[in-house]
Amino acid sequence: MQRLPFLRFTDLAPLLALLLSACSGNSGSGEVANAAPPTGHYEGAISYQGSELRTALDLRETKSGQLTATLSFPQLPGLEFEAATASYQAPQLRLEEAPGQPGGIVVQAVREGDFLRGILNWDSVRADFVWVRRGEAPAPDFRDTTLTVTVPGQPAQHLRLLLPDDTLPRHPALVLLASAADGPAAARRATHLARRGIVALLLPPAATDSGAVLPVAALAALRRQAAVDSGRVGYWGRGTAGPRVAEAAGQQPQPGFVVLEAAAAATRAEASAYQVFNRQRIPVLAYYAGLDTTVQAAASARRLRPALGYRRGTQVLVLAGVTVDFQRPGRTGPDGQWQWPQPATEYWNGLIEWLKAR
Repeated sequence: MQRLPFLRFTDLAPLLALLLSACSGNSGSGEVANAAPPTGHYEGAISYQGSELRTALDLRETKSGQLTATLSFPQLPGLEFEAATASYQAPQLRLEEAPGQPGGIVVQAVREGDFLRGILNWDSVRADFVWVRRGEAPAPDFRDTTLTVTVPGQPAQHLRLLLPDDTLPRHPALVLLASAADGPAAARRATHLARRGIVALLLPPAATDSGAVLPVAALAALRRQAAVDSGRVGYWGRGTAGPRVAEAAGQQPQPGFVVLEAAAAATRAEASAYQVFNRQRIPVLAYYAGLDTTVQAAASARRLRPALGYRRGTQVLVLAGVTVDFQRPGRTGPDGQWQWPQPATEYWNGLIEWLKAR
């Protein structure tokens, strides 16, 4: 009988190397796939004290590789959140609505294939969830782009510009000013506006004494955009950004209107800063949230109204029982069931109606 030739280890080395390479390649591809952001459209629910709330999460990756997240609740139309920060380090996902501020939504999840399993914290609510991926995230209802604004003697500013994705040739528009603390609120207003036919330009968070040069330049640049009705462009300012808005409104080009939130005007000196709107005949919509502890809402509203003048279109509104984010807080109902926070429609719908009427 013929004996088979003896195979030395050196003869097997190429074959072993090939097999090990194949195994290593399969393992590596799995790790790479898991390390990629879990983009897509996820659906599920959260439950608290026997009350269930359906949820939808859209995760997208931008061209620059950043992860964006939008969380919405189909049972509560108008209540939607764009995460200020979204990070993924396989397999952990973390989303924050307003980092460092109490009451905002925080999502912490672990990716398990097509599932996200984790915890959602929303003010005092802590709810477990399992959300399943249902496909690709749909395109947003607006175009997210940038507008370059130049100011003499300063570096060019590349500002976030949100354009409605509709068929209208021209739209009203707002330049949004906010402090660092109010930046997430400004971003949420911007997406809300863009989804409903209002162009929104976000200025970077700035100190209260940073002046009006950039806002004025931004307003002028926004008026030149093809999708913008140049006669219907205004400012939005919240809290400490209010006096900066007033300073900008006194310069050219003049805004067509102004929206203020939580403008401190409880003293005569504070209120006097807003008299420019009366002198320039600029209509103003001013909102105060009754549960906002950062400003004396009732006292400020009383002094702000005469400072703005009583011309047609100007309104000063204090919404009772509403949080700083213009929501009606969640609570336990008479039947013992948890009632989820509700958007204050007087604000969210009223804002859009007022702007479109200008």
